[in-house]
Amino acid sequence: MSTGGLLAPALRWAIAATLAASGYVHAQLYVDEYRFIHIVGPLFLLQASVSFAVAALLLIGMPPLLRIAAAGVALGALGGFAASRTVGVFGFTEHGLQPAPQALLSLLAETGTLLLLATWQATVTGQHRAARPPVKEYPLMPLQPRPATAGPSPHLRELRDTVRTLLGLDEDTAVIIRQFAYTEPGRPPLETVVAVLSMDGDARRWTLHRPADQITENDLRAALLHHRPN
Repeated sequence: MSTGGLLAPALRWAIAATLAASGYVHAQLYVDEYRFIHIVGPLFLLQASVSFAVAALLLIGMPPLLRIAAAGVALGALGGFAASRTVGVFGFTEHGLQPAPQALLSLLAETGTLLLLATWQATVTGQHRAARPPVKEYPLMPLQPRPATAGPSPHLRELRDTVRTLLGLDEDTAVIIRQFAYTEPGRPPLETVVAVLSMDGDARRWTLHRPADQITENDLRAALLHHRPN
């Protein structure tokens, strides 16, 4: 098989890989944090499920309907990303490339899917038009290199350590602290959610109605020890 004949299958597998990567990022965000958010959480689960399904079907073939589905999944994810940072999605908003590094990885995966689809189409069109000379090869469009992932701020690390100390948690129990912005009337513009996820699947969640950088050890003590989880 010629190099041109190998390029189209390679692109098809690459498209399936970028879709699966996007699905994994959305699934991880759903499991770790977003499943607690009304409407938005199920949308993340739906995005992950459809991404995995389309990626699996792409390993079998590349019919027009499946190419349209792959582009639609990527464009839908990019549209949701843009909306959540502008007008909001059902009252939920995010800022910049947060959460990190998932937001950046998701952008790269979905942009890569669209670029690879365009490259695949150009490659196949060139193969069909040219019998002689041999099919012109179109190089893959490389993704931008990943920047180094920034770790959590010292204040967030201190808050997580305080949660572990107050609740007597072991290292196998995940502690997640996230700040959310809302635009719904009558709701505080910024809330901080403290979630504790144990290995056995048990999840506890507390909501503090203030920004994360204003939370003190006394705030955590009052919320965790004197109030029931949400």
